[in-house]
Amino acid sequence: MSSEVNPTYPRASASLYLVLSLGLGALAFKVYLSGYYQAILLPTLLTPIFIALGSWRWHTANRYTHDPAAVTALLALGLLLLFQPETSTNITQWHWIAFCYPLLAFYLLPTALSLAFCLLLLAGLLHLRLHSHSIEDQLTFSGQFLLLMFIACFYAISNLLKIKQLEHLVGLDKVTGFFNRRHLTQRLNAEVSRARATKKPLALLLVELNQYPEIQKELGQLLADNFIREASKLCKLNCRTGDEAYRYDEQTLLLLIPNTTINGALVLRSRLYQHLLQELTSDLGPLDVIITPLELQIGEQVADLEMRIANSCYHSLSDRVEDKL
Repeated sequence: MSSEVNPTYPRASASLYLVLSLGLGALAFKVYLSGYYQAILLPTLLTPIFIALGSWRWHTANRYTHDPAAVTALLALGLLLLFQPETSTNITQWHWIAFCYPLLAFYLLPTALSLAFCLLLLAGLLHLRLHSHSIEDQLTFSGQFLLLMFIACFYAISNLLKIKQLEHLVGLDKVTGFFNRRHLTQRLNAEVSRARATKKPLALLLVELNQYPEIQKELGQLLADNFIREASKLCKLNCRTGDEAYRYDEQTLLLLIPNTTINGALVLRSRLYQHLLQELTSDLGPLDVIITPLELQIGEQVADLEMRIANSCYHSLSDRVEDKL
């Protein structure tokens, strides 16, 4: 899945867990009616687990990037597939149900982790469930399982590539809704040319959210995205008509403010800084934000302005820690 979670995804995954719980409950009841009492334990134990996962995921819909319940769910399902007692001497329904596992894994987890789960399950099935079957059966099952796994993997990767390609073409950052850096380069050329032709000033503000990497590392991508999304909303509310907002890099927002001198940029900086301190909360303590105003200098070329913008980003300075700025 991508880092930006579709609003319907958490509820869909929660519904999926609840459906699995119903399936396990039905399985336990069927096994009981069939008289295979030794096969009742696992589905009976896992049914309330999946109900709990579904309920928990439903109530924590927008707090996590990748579903934390997914690991527990996939481990529980793998446990069932590996250790549920056999009711037949042939390749049973458990092995065919295992074919759904890659689809579920790639839907719930990132690609690399999904591959690891699927390969571990395949190895476990071959060692614990299919070791007594013929080589032909083992090869057939392995080939079919791997085919489904690679189809699911291909779909997940192609979906991510399409999303990135669309973002590139549109020029918008999917998290903040601001224009991206590629679009900024195009607009700087136009705005610098306009400023020279009209002899009007051009200013900008760099808004660096220094806690973004820490939130991303310690609390997850979704909370980090929520943090920068709230900051972008405040920036947008403090912009005037005609100002443009960009996501310059992972933790930096850029406000392009035409017809504004450095003094006007300082006024906007002060107002925006107060709003961010009062309305933006960080889960890692007091807000750490730096807002840097810049103005187009006389005779400055676009490439020089872009270089000055890059050099003005505080978090990118290699000597930040040493100088303790």
